[in-house]
Amino acid sequence: MHSLGCDNLETFLRMPVPGSLWWRQVVLALVAVVAGGRMDGVRAQHQALLAEAELLARLRDLGVAVQLGGVCGAPGQLATYNMGANLLCLGDALMARPQERSKVLHHELVHVVQDCLDGLESPTSMPLAEGLRRAGTLSERQLNGFFLQHLRDQGNLDHVVATTAVLPQDGRQREMEAYALQADPALVQHLLRQCSRSH
Repeated sequence: MHSLGCDNLETFLRMPVPGSLWWRQVVLALVAVVAGGRMDGVRAQHQALLAEAELLARLRDLGVAVQLGGVCGAPGQLATYNMGANLLCLGDALMARPQERSKVLHHELVHVVQDCLDGLESPTSMPLAEGLRRAGTLSERQLNGFFLQHLRDQGNLDHVVATTAVLPQDGRQREMEAYALQADPALVQHLLRQCSRSH
């Protein structure tokens, strides 16, 4: 993983900066750190933005285009991943909800990993459960239990079941996996690294 720390700050600041609110906040956060704005809360937010920027750079290296800002998907959606087009969109509305940003980003990263399982060049994706079943490592019961437990731990099982009920079975499985793992950034990033190694 490459670093976007202070030693690379000058190079990072010279990168083309789209007109999105997200990039402006990243640049302002970096400038504040360099200028001495090192309060604990501010520093933590800056570190989170840097980690996010590194994740997005890793996606670009994988061949996923990243759109920062604008409107993503249907009204009210904060972010989307478009398989086949390999496009991750993080909307302006996401900036107004910083407490949700990590979960939303990692939710969409699960979709990137699902797409990677079936080949990023393919217009389809594969649920994680199907990939693990094919590998023969876990039973269907173990897999379902794993995802259900993650949903229970987050307290969103009923919401996810209700909102995904209208989807076809494969789409429902993909969404349930993304909701289940969105609160586990370490696991999602591990899966993304595995995807990077396979391409």
